[in-house]
Amino acid sequence: MKFIQLASLFLALALCLAGGVAHAKADTVALYTEAVMTGDIPVLEKLLAPNYWHVSSNGHIQDKENFIAGIKSKKLVVDRLTLTNVRETQVGNTRLLTANGHFKGTATPALPQGLMRFSMVLANNNGVEQVALFQATPVEPSDDCQDGNCKIR
Repeated sequence: MKFIQLASLFLALALCLAGGVAHAKADTVALYTEAVMTGDIPVLEKLLAPNYWHVSSNGHIQDKENFIAGIKSKKLVVDRLTLTNVRETQVGNTRLLTANGHFKGTATPALPQGLMRFSMVLANNNGVEQVALFQATPVEPSDDCQDGNCKIR
């Protein structure tokens, strides 16, 4: 009986650890969206790669320093940033994600809001997964959009 209990314990531990690994991958995206919405500068400093690029929904490109400065000065305040229908592929230690989702916030200059197509590049930087690129593209709702094939606005 003790053998069955011990085997069950090891199986449960193995499943938790396996789930933890999968959960850790998803956490980078969740941490990113949460930090952007809450303006958590210390988390963004750690989470964004040194060579991070942010491509806003109006096409404006910012490096890490300028993106963080915009959040810190409240030139960018994000109320909603959700990613759904995430598709992922991996090349070596780099993950490439694309998703539909919604963006709502205030910015100077103003940004298109609403339904978006998001792309992210997550790179392994000395054992730490960091966001290297984020891009938001405004799209139009359509029947095809449910499977990720949205029309660009």
